[in-house]
Amino acid sequence: MTSYFRSTTPLSEELTDLIPHEIHEYIISFLDHTPTLKSCSLTCRAWLQASWKHLLAGRTLVVHRENIEDLLEIVKRNLHSLTIIRFVEGLYVEQGGSLRLPFLLSPWIEGENQQTFQFDDYLPLLVGFESVKRLRLGWVRGDTGSPTVLSLQNNFGAGVTSLELNSVILCSPLQFFEILHALPQLTSLMLVGLKLDSGRQDDEEAPGTTLVHTPKPPQLQEFYCNISKDVAEFIFSWIVFHGSIPTRTLAVGLFNSSTNSKISRFLSESGSTIETVKIWDAYAATDFDLTPCTKIRTLKMGWIHLSSSSPPGSETFVTDVLRTVSSTCLEEVLVVLQILVSNSPGVESDLDAFDWRGLVSVLQQPRFKNLRKVCFSVSSHTDVVSQALMKHIKPVVSSGKLPFNRDAFQVVSWTRAEYGGYW
Repeated sequence: MTSYFRSTTPLSEELTDLIPHEIHEYIISFLDHTPTLKSCSLTCRAWLQASWKHLLAGRTLVVHRENIEDLLEIVKRNLHSLTIIRFVEGLYVEQGGSLRLPFLLSPWIEGENQQTFQFDDYLPLLVGFESVKRLRLGWVRGDTGSPTVLSLQNNFGAGVTSLELNSVILCSPLQFFEILHALPQLTSLMLVGLKLDSGRQDDEEAPGTTLVHTPKPPQLQEFYCNISKDVAEFIFSWIVFHGSIPTRTLAVGLFNSSTNSKISRFLSESGSTIETVKIWDAYAATDFDLTPCTKIRTLKMGWIHLSSSSPPGSETFVTDVLRTVSSTCLEEVLVVLQILVSNSPGVESDLDAFDWRGLVSVLQQPRFKNLRKVCFSVSSHTDVVSQALMKHIKPVVSSGKLPFNRDAFQVVSWTRAEYGGYW
């Protein structure tokens, strides 16, 4: 992958002999401390750059209304001297109130903790971020215009390969296309809580956005899409209209037959390159088809709700999806189960309602012979789930009909990512 860091002066052979590489890296780890920088005799341009590059590698700088002014002070200094701005690889800019910050309750409320900043005013000022590859924009409320798009193009367009729009309301589908156009190097796109013109947008009802007039989508290798049904249908219809894209990882929500059919059409065009499929919202498996995904290696499904209030079809969701798998390359299946936390007797009955027999029956098919991991990640009651699983797979194992090793089955507790809904 292309690096946009400025080159640093490597250690000379004399210094390499004197200071082993391990000690060099160890010293660098301390050079992000300001007092150390002022007093350390090793402080020089080469060491500073190496230190900041080491410190910021793989990390994301979060910018919001409470720290934007402080950041702009550093940006101003960066115009005249070396600062960390040039080494930031991941940037998350949050415009409005989020679950992490106090909401802006009323426009007349004053106080530095209750202020929001506008992208149109501030994004043009975020210059000098020449190494940013991952960009996340959050909590935009339909109040951005052309200055935002121009700033994305001028300040970040050369290097950004990964974009996330999280809790964003755009003025129109056209603005969405303009944002993508401003970042021509995109290979990864995540859409979470995206709305276009605050309502339904598709090729029949969105004025001025008939698919024939839309630009081609970027050549995405990763596409994460956790948005409303209507917007999802529009996005997938748009991509299909322009042909296939070389996607390797796809994450989607399955809401109903209509949305699923649009996603399946996308898979029929681009499924041959997909290796990983993640289902983040498991509401309905009807009309969802993984048959075109001939290279799929990893399939993750969740949350699967097991309770009296579960969506219809939750018990058979996993079985229904696995029945559509045609690939012999599948190596890993992850099922994220949400179970009642209480210790009431109802837990066993909820688990009994899960389609264990159907699941075991499908997994006996020869096409699953390369499975190395079938993992159930559960919110609670791991012991009870393990017992229910073993009850149904033990007879199949004893009969020798399972085409893969029984040790592939696992039951574990939720990870932090799975609890948050993304993995």
